[in-house]
Amino acid sequence: MLRPLALLLSALTALLCAAAVAVVLLPPPSWEFWQYGLLVLEFALLPAAAAALGVLLALAGRAAHPRAAAVLAAANAVALAAALVPPASTWWAARQAGAPVSLGGYADGLATSADREPRTLVYASPGGEDLEMDVWRPRESGGEPLPVVVNVHGGAEDLPQSLLPRWDTWLADRGHVVFEVDYRFFPDGDWRAPVADVRCALGRIRETAADHGGDPGRIVLTGQSAGGLLALLAAYSPAGDIEPSCPVEHVPVDAVAAWYSVADGTADAPPYPWRLRRSPLAAELDGESERMVGGDTAQYAAMSPLLHVSPDSPPTLLITAGHDLFLAPEDNRRLAARLARAGVEHRLVEIPWAEHMFDLNWGGLASQWARHELGGFLDRHTG
Repeated sequence: MLRPLALLLSALTALLCAAAVAVVLLPPPSWEFWQYGLLVLEFALLPAAAAALGVLLALAGRAAHPRAAAVLAAANAVALAAALVPPASTWWAARQAGAPVSLGGYADGLATSADREPRTLVYASPGGEDLEMDVWRPRESGGEPLPVVVNVHGGAEDLPQSLLPRWDTWLADRGHVVFEVDYRFFPDGDWRAPVADVRCALGRIRETAADHGGDPGRIVLTGQSAGGLLALLAAYSPAGDIEPSCPVEHVPVDAVAAWYSVADGTADAPPYPWRLRRSPLAAELDGESERMVGGDTAQYAAMSPLLHVSPDSPPTLLITAGHDLFLAPEDNRRLAARLARAGVEHRLVEIPWAEHMFDLNWGGLASQWARHELGGFLDRHTG
């Protein structure tokens, strides 16, 4: 009785692992499908464990049905190998880069909650719309002013400014005052509005940083996805190119860091990755881009950070995801090449098999690597 049951369970693990491989590798038919793929990929060791269990179950049931057991053992073994490729690739690449990744906190949950709440303030009201920022301070701090990190979240209009607060508390407890800023999410045809909001936030933060224990003379700007695009534009664009959306002075930042953020909107920009080109999400994203920019190719080029690079651009950290549905790695490679030609200090980190928004998994190998890179970058430019 137990041997047929073992084969049945082995078949179940094989089916589940096949489904996991499908959501990671196939073009997503919906946003929910992509979200499942993100979770599967960033927690790939869990389906790997299920596949390993499936191999053992198949072997345990081989006396009942030898041929079926052999097929199920092989299927689970293939699934096990496939599930191990992403974490093994990331582990190897991180070690080659000197990043101390480990399995100790791999299943340590998501980054969507924190051990405390921020202080939330309204920093401006352009057009009558209140824009907020969250202030995260260290749990314990001395009397010296701390360097400031200003982060611009990605995502969509209805998401909170502190999208992944566990990263904020980590940054704060490393010795920073962290400001998470909201912005107008690309009003129709006006991509400059959110950049103006980020510059407004930078001005307000410099004016009030001391009130929160921050040093107004040490400010680093960071961002993810669309927020990374805004961070790069706010950091690279000349002072008079895009005026702040509130009456503040222009604030040059000491450095800028961007995660999985587009840098090239020119006519010869890299195409969408293969999975997105074959997904209905591509048409939806094209429509949203046209709404934000107005469909003008000149405006797409104007909002390309790589065209704003100059020898005066601040030191830059770029973190890209090798399995990003939305962005080909070549995009950030082009920006890195442009920074190199301009003589700007920069570092490009490509994390193989990481998906867009990989930092959702707090303990994931990609997140561990990113924290190592970000921590060192901040130490060099705010110390």
